[in-house]
Amino acid sequence: MANTRTSTTGEPVLQPSDIELVRAMLALGGVPWGELEDGVQQVRVKLLETKGPIRNLQAWLSVVASRVAVDWHRSRTRDESLREKLAARWQDRPPTGESEDSRLLALTVAEGIEGLPTAQRQVLALRYYADLSVRDIAHRLSVPEGTVKSRLHNAVAALGQRLRDMEVI
Repeated sequence: MANTRTSTTGEPVLQPSDIELVRAMLALGGVPWGELEDGVQQVRVKLLETKGPIRNLQAWLSVVASRVAVDWHRSRTRDESLREKLAARWQDRPPTGESEDSRLLALTVAEGIEGLPTAQRQVLALRYYADLSVRDIAHRLSVPEGTVKSRLHNAVAALGQRLRDMEVI
């Protein structure tokens, strides 16, 4: 990679100014502050996956960060669509034989999930509502399986904490 700095192992290294550029592009693209670090990591992964030379690293980073921001908006749209479908299904056909307590718990869990970051909501919905495997989720989101596992772990922990805070569990 022509204009890219490399580590002793030959992997590309981003300088602090490069990371600030990526954060700025993500923020300009509408990615929320709390999601910027995930976006930076996605750009780093794409840099590691790049095979050919990069002539202008800053331009490359700007373009890739912009694409990551667009992908973030697309995934959010998919999440909103999934929530709307689940809500419509619930209204059309409430679960039979369910007690009022079960319905209240389901609504409370949904409220707890709603307060989680987008990436965590997304993996929870795909894993537990769409019943996809970790491998299928990774493929669908174009992220490594380890990232899916990490997000799932963090999402379950965060949801558990939110439900404890709400005094549900």
